[in-house]
Order: sequence, then C-alpha cells, then structure tokens
Amino acid sequence: MTIKKRIVVWYTVWMAIIALVMVLAIISGSGFLIRHEALSNMREEVDEALEDIADGEWDEIDYYEDGLFLQVFSRDGNLIGGRDYDDFPPLGQDHGRMVEDGRWFVYSQEGRGGVVVRALMPASEVGTYMSSVQLMALVFLPLILFLSALGGYFIVRRSFRPADRAVEAAGQIVTSNDLSKRIGLGDGDDEIHSMTKAFDAMLDRLEEAFRKEKQFTSDASHELRTPLSVIKAECEYASKHVDDSEKMRQALSSIDRQAGRMTSLVSELLSLARADKGTLSPKYEDFCLSELAEMVLDSFEEEAEKKGLKLIAKCEDGLCVQADQGMVTRVLINLISNAVQYTGQGGWVMLRTERDGDWALISVEDNGIGIGKDHLERIWDRFFQVDPSRSSSSSGAGLGLPIVKAIIEAHKGSVSVESQPGRGSTFTVRIPLVKGE
Repeated sequence: MTIKKRIVVWYTVWMAIIALVMVLAIISGSGFLIRHEALSNMREEVDEALEDIADGEWDEIDYYEDGLFLQVFSRDGNLIGGRDYDDFPPLGQDHGRMVEDGRWFVYSQEGRGGVVVRALMPASEVGTYMSSVQLMALVFLPLILFLSALGGYFIVRRSFRPADRAVEAAGQIVTSNDLSKRIGLGDGDDEIHSMTKAFDAMLDRLEEAFRKEKQFTSDASHELRTPLSVIKAECEYASKHVDDSEKMRQALSSIDRQAGRMTSLVSELLSLARADKGTLSPKYEDFCLSELAEMVLDSFEEEAEKKGLKLIAKCEDGLCVQADQGMVTRVLINLISNAVQYTGQGGWVMLRTERDGDWALISVEDNGIGIGKDHLERIWDRFFQVDPSRSSSSSGAGLGLPIVKAIIEAHKGSVSVESQPGRGSTFTVRIPLVKGE
C-alpha cells in the first residue's frame, strides 16, 4: 500500500472515530436537552395555571395544548379541573420535579389552599424527537465519512504532487545516468521541498565528486605514465649497452630519478587518500615553529642562489606550537618550494611566523609570476597547475597545495592566498598554538 493510500485510510478511520463520538455526544446531549425543554414547558404551564387559580380566572386555564395535559386537584386529591384518562398515572406527592412514569412525563406543583396543578406529557413525544435525531445521525454519519475520505484523497493527492514530480525527476536521472539534472521544484518551505533541495544539494556534491574522481584518475594516469615510459625506455637503452658502463650508469641514474619521482607521487596520493577518509591524524608534540621555519628556509639556500633569489626570514622569537612537526615541515617545504619555483631571477621570497591571539601564523610571500583570479580557487584541486609547462619538475605534479590544505585542516586550521599576476603571491597558514580538539 502506498503512503498516500495509508494516509487516506488512516485519515478516514480517524474522522470516522471523531464523527461517531460526535454522533453519540449529540444523541446523548439531545436527549438531555429535550427532557430539559419538556420540563421547562410543563413548569411554565403549571405556573401560569396556578396564577390564574390565585386570581380566580379558572376560565383562562388551557387544559390541553400541543400534547400537554393539565389537571387541577383539590387538597384532598379530587380532580377539580381538566380531564382524567385511564392511562394517566395516579397523583403523587413528589411535587416540584419532573417524574417519568411509564408512558408519561409528569410535573406537579402545589399552590395556595393546597391546590395541586399537574402537567402530563406523553413520553412518545420525546421518543419521536430522539428518533428523529438518531435518524439524522445515521443518515449524516456515512455522508460525513464519504466526504472525509473524498476530501482526504484530494488533499493528500495535491500535497504529494511535488513528491510525484520528485520521483519522476529522480527516475529520469537514474535512467539517463545524467548527474547534471536536478529535481528543481522551485520555491517552497514544506517538508517535500526541503527534502528535494537536500537531494539536489547531494547531487551537486556527487557530480562534483565524480568530476574530481574522473579528473584525478586522468591526471594520475598521466603523471604516472611519464616516469614509467622513461623507466621503460632507459631499461631498453641499458639492455643495448650492457658492455658500456658509463651508459649503464646514466641509464640507472635516470631510472633512479624517475622511481624517486613515482615514489614521491604515490606518497602524496596516499596522504590525500588518508585525508579523504579522515585518517590523516597529526601526532602532536611541542616544538619551536620559528626555529623550524628558519631551518627549512635555509635548506633552499643553494637552489635560491642558482636563481639569484633572496630569501628573507622574519620569524617571531620563541614561537612554540603543539602540532605534528613532520606535517608542518612538509607544509613549509611545499609553500617555499612553490615560491622559489615560480619566482624569476633576482626576485625574493619572504617567510614570516608570528602569533595572532591563540593562533600561529605562517606566511610565504614572493614577487613572482602570481596567480590569476580565475585560477585562485582551483589551485587547491589535485593535479591542477597554473603553468603546466613546468610539470616536468619534481614538484610539478600539482599535489603540493592540496596536501598543504589537507594537513592544515587536519590541525583544525586554515590556509588562504592573495595573489596578483606579475606581482607575486602570499600564502597564509593559521594553526592553533595548542592541540586542536
């Protein structure tokens, strides 16, 4: 049974219960009201008759009207006014309240001089009213149930119309294998619109994930193919010059370099895979960030001299942090390596470390080629390179910055970049001074 049918059935059953309770309440309440109305009428007629007797206006007494009989009795119980019928109950002494005596409702009241006026109404009159009420209830109850079921069906059908559209759109997405399609119900604040908006957001993430996976597979294959091709070619070259030790040495050296490049690439890919799975867990320890930063910067001195670059360190003394020293070292190496790589002859690279409240800031600034605005968001994508012509370098696989971002996020920190083409770039890293929980 579909959800719509279940809702209609439960709605109808619930309305039936409510209607039945209301009918029972009406029947019970109507009986009380009818008896109360009968008592009021008899009391009113009795009071008027007693007033007429007190005023001596016996001719004004109406002994029968609309099914109501009046009788007047003397002090000793003799009938002195009205008619007596065989099925009338005998006069009782219980005056001032209505009594149901077999087929009659009886009300009596004693007046001056011991005169008693009694009113009688056939119980069949009340029974007729009750039967009419019950008949109306039995007629209207099925009608109410039918209208409730019909109204519930149309309400549920209209309410689930967006859900039907969502199911249809989802089916088209499944059959077409096109993740670019969206349900797109438009504006709405009900639960179904909220669900479809969440579904569309999920499709956005899935589409982006598949796009990145496709791009990742393509780029990884390309990056691995190059060193593998070189290794294969060098092996063939070496096999043809087995007797030439110099050529063998050159071939083995080339193979070693390419194998190292592949090892580095695989290591970086494994790090990113751990970050994706949330298993890139820093091993926290206390160390001086300023000393580590200056040491890493000094390791690029020889490379910087070859390019005529000036390395500048502006590190706050005694800036200690609680972080994974190996991971922070890798962040520094990747950022400084990029700055040195993309800064031309005679340029400069500046490394800063400083305290900012509860955060430690690391910034690497250069006056190199810079990055265009259309590339700033993509530099964090894996294998993306602003200048693909430099991919032949050991650091040109396009994984350095994604690894930096993954490491910093694992430390509960953040990384940002400011850059202008031709004027250089500034990468800023923020990590907590103490272990981020």
